[in-house]
Amino acid sequence: MAKPKKIELIETAQLDSWLGSTGFLFPSNELELDRFNKLYEDYDYKLDDKSINPIAVINNTFHREPKVITMFEEDVVEEIESLRMVARKGKKELPQHIIDKMRKKHNQDSSDSE
Repeated sequence: MAKPKKIELIETAQLDSWLGSTGFLFPSNELELDRFNKLYEDYDYKLDDKSINPIAVINNTFHREPKVITMFEEDVVEEIESLRMVARKGKKELPQHIIDKMRKKHNQDSSDSE
C-alpha cells in the first residue's frame, strides 16, 4: 500500500488548483493539466471518442436512445398469471404442484433468514 502523503503541505489558497489537478474540477491551466496527466497516466480508459461527444454533453444536447429491457420471459409471465389465479381462488382447489411450490419457497425463505 502506498505511503500516505502529507496533506498539510497543501495550502488552502491552492485547494482549487489541487482539485483541478486531481479531476474533481476541470483543469484550468497547464500546471493542473500536467498534474492530472501525470496522476492518471496509467489509467485504462475503456471508452473511445466515438462513444462520447463532449460538446453535446456541455451544450446539453446529448441524448441516448432508450433501451427496452424485458423483465420477464414469457414462461415466467404465464407462471405469475397462474399464481395470481390461485391467490384469487383462495384455498379452494389448489393444484398440488402449486402447493408444493409454495411450501418449497416458504422453506427456502425460512432457512435463509436463520
